[in-house]
Amino acid sequence: MIRFLEDSDNDQLKIFYKKAYGEKHILNNTIHHNWQFKNNPFNKLSKKSILINESLPLIDSQLGFIPVELKLFEDNYNSAWHISFFTLEKFRGKGIGTKLIKHGNNFFDFTMVLSGSDGTKKIYLNTNGKSFGDLNRYIGVLNKKRVEHYLHSIIEKDEIKISDDKQYKIQHITKLSDDYDLFWNKVKTRYPITVNRTKQYLQWRFLEHPLLNYHFLLLKENNSIMGFAIIRFEDNNDELKAARLIDLIVFEKFEKIFLNLVSNYCLKKADFIDFFCTGSFYKKSFGEMNFFNNLSENLPFPTVFNPIDIDRRSEINFLFKNNTAKDFDGKLDDVENFYFVKSDSDQDRSN
Repeated sequence: MIRFLEDSDNDQLKIFYKKAYGEKHILNNTIHHNWQFKNNPFNKLSKKSILINESLPLIDSQLGFIPVELKLFEDNYNSAWHISFFTLEKFRGKGIGTKLIKHGNNFFDFTMVLSGSDGTKKIYLNTNGKSFGDLNRYIGVLNKKRVEHYLHSIIEKDEIKISDDKQYKIQHITKLSDDYDLFWNKVKTRYPITVNRTKQYLQWRFLEHPLLNYHFLLLKENNSIMGFAIIRFEDNNDELKAARLIDLIVFEKFEKIFLNLVSNYCLKKADFIDFFCTGSFYKKSFGEMNFFNNLSENLPFPTVFNPIDIDRRSEINFLFKNNTAKDFDGKLDDVENFYFVKSDSDQDRSN
């Protein structure tokens, strides 16, 4: 039987997570679980955003959702990321996963995945969804000597070009002011299809995150916001320190200025910066500053830290499903219309 999770399922859910993921997985953390599936401001389900399949008395499969408001050109749509999708091994091969996804699609106009398994990709393609391949991963080297020492090899990449910009400064903030709405309503036209980054959403996702310390950086000109960037440092390793550029929204005129300031902000704190995104947004500015796209270079920069896991795949793929009756004149077939980043789903988390 497929249904949404209830509070009374907690004991069986613990058993399921132990079998599926082990006792140390982040889903066993109550604070994270409530934040992820209950407190999201776009969650309109009046309960946790998890579908389960039940083989009494056991939970044999689950499908989690991150509900979002999808800005699709001029309109907003009720949408969701599929996450934490797992069926216990003894119940596989019975079509439970496909049934869960099909049932969940009834509640959202669009459903999406970042870093889906081969099984998830197969379900999407078999249900008229699309696979847009892997996200770009732009990498900028801040300390070449330490990077080469970690990689045990010489790399033919120069460090980022960082200039000393005395005209602009960035602000590290902990709360968004009312002028943010004015900025977002103007800048969002640059991004045809993306998550509607409302003030409430950003407060939940970054500024009030219960477990992670995000650096929320603003660029202003004449007291007006020109862009924001989200940085998370992973610097608990002696071998290598990373600055994750998690999100970046900026007017095109200021993108290289802002990237330069953000890179300078990270210079003494990390050995490299990386940034995942769909489409060609910021491609020119990244190139001019000596960032490279690791999709083509395939250098072994780790994506999982604390501890560093060199065996975890570094690619993040993107799957998309239109559950409406509209075809949008083929605009949903062009990946250049989509702007998604690592933090839009659950790919940036504590472990």
